[in-house]
Amino acid sequence: MAYSGILKKEDAELLKKLQSENTLLVEENRKLNDTINWMHDTIWHLIRTQHTDR
Repeated sequence: MAYSGILKKEDAELLKKLQSENTLLVEENRKLNDTINWMHDTIWHLIRTQHTDR
């Protein structure tokens, strides 16, 4: 498939759909990374708290 620089209507619609899906996936990934960071911080906080209690 050669690139002619002109998008057909179907290709433009597919591109728009893929861009939208990509945006959703990037946002979901950001949320998951935030959750992982929160879990990591919480675990380390609990470990430090338990160590100081002993």
